[in-house]
Amino acid sequence: MALDVALDIGTSHTRLATAQRGVMFNEPTLVAIDTNSGDVVEVGHNALDMVGRTPRHVVVFRPLAQGATVDFDVTARLIAGLFDRAGVSKLSRARVVMSVPSLATAIERRALRQAAIQAGAREVSLIEAPIAAAIGLGLPVQDPVGSAVTVLGAGASEAALISLGGIVTSSARRQGGNDVDAAIASLLRLRQGVVVSPATLEMLKMNLASALGRTRGTAEVITARTVDRGELVETEVSAELVNAALHDVVTATVRMIQDCLGDAPPDLSQDVSARGLTMVGGHALLSDFAELIANSTGVEVTVAPNPDEVIIEGLQMCLEEMSSLHSLLRSADR
Repeated sequence: MALDVALDIGTSHTRLATAQRGVMFNEPTLVAIDTNSGDVVEVGHNALDMVGRTPRHVVVFRPLAQGATVDFDVTARLIAGLFDRAGVSKLSRARVVMSVPSLATAIERRALRQAAIQAGAREVSLIEAPIAAAIGLGLPVQDPVGSAVTVLGAGASEAALISLGGIVTSSARRQGGNDVDAAIASLLRLRQGVVVSPATLEMLKMNLASALGRTRGTAEVITARTVDRGELVETEVSAELVNAALHDVVTATVRMIQDCLGDAPPDLSQDVSARGLTMVGGHALLSDFAELIANSTGVEVTVAPNPDEVIIEGLQMCLEEMSSLHSLLRSADR
């Protein structure tokens, strides 16, 4: 009997679920490989714990960037490691449903599918992330009604208007939460002469950032390393610095959503005005982001509960209704 697997590989996090056991893996998209033997040492949280602590022959890779596979072999090894954890072998004859960004090229889609096949999948179907998100939200994807969804991930952002089982209008950028972290890191280096860990950047973004430029807290005192001498110091980071860092990414995202909604046919525009737009993805949790988008588009905007899990939930639903969703899966395989 074939085993059905749902796989959502994102730039930052990867999630795996089966029809029988639900979500089994929800961890960072990282894989540690022993370069001497070529073996996978760890994946996910265990690989993250090894960053900066490994001997020279063990390297921790992030195989995706901006929603695209940047290392085919490492991606295949990551998927194989996930399959091993889930008890999926080549003898399982696994059928896999995977999400793919709507902006992915045909080459990127083919690389993702081949990586899963090399890892042991018998059959791989792709579904575009906004459609998977809409299914996970319980929206009437296959009805003649416009459903607006925005997927804001770590490496890519996309907005889509869905009706009758397909994307009518969309807009996407290879930009996301990681770009905000990079901008904060750049300003800290330029203005205060320090570098900090990725975990500290994420903390600053969550505690101080506001898409509307509001001051949510006076400042955070953090431990950082000086650029010139490499000394550990305590330094104060203001909300003003964090908000200045995220401005360009937030502005570009708002413009992307406006472009998508602006291209919508009049009848579907009325549906969006009546039904609103839903934000999913980890980057959607940025404070005041929904309010900014609502003010900029005139559309009611809501953030989904557990926004970073909506896509994998949609993929799980696809496993249960493979036959009725065949057309959706086929269209994403282009």
